[in-house]
Amino acid sequence: MVFPVHAAQTLCGRLRYADEAMVTLAFLSSIQDFQEGRIQEIADRLRKEHPEWKVDVVPPEGSQALLAKYKLKFGPAILVNDRIEFVGIPRYRMLVERVAMVAAGRISPRTAQPAPAAPGAGTKPAAQAPGAPPAPAPPPG
Repeated sequence: MVFPVHAAQTLCGRLRYADEAMVTLAFLSSIQDFQEGRIQEIADRLRKEHPEWKVDVVPPEGSQALLAKYKLKFGPAILVNDRIEFVGIPRYRMLVERVAMVAAGRISPRTAQPAPAAPGAGTKPAAQAPGAPPAPAPPPG
């Protein structure tokens, strides 16, 4: 049995749902024109294989201000949702896996984890005096 496809899906492509966030990738070009061909090759491949992602290649003139914002001197770099994810150009598979993790809302195991929550204002953790030796471990048994 074949189910009919809704007209909206055929006219507009795949429908996105509210829980699916749009992923934007920005390839910041090197101000020294380093790996320019590789950047364009990967961007074209991403556009073809993942039309649901917005892929932009920023030219060297436009990259200079963005590279300075992220405290980089030369580039190339890749921004995913306006966060720097790669400095340099990674392997294609590695890039796709990382962007898919961002799209799914998962944190990469390589990303710095958020700081633990601070104790409440009413409680004060017991602090050791500076230079004091650590407390000995309890005896076994």
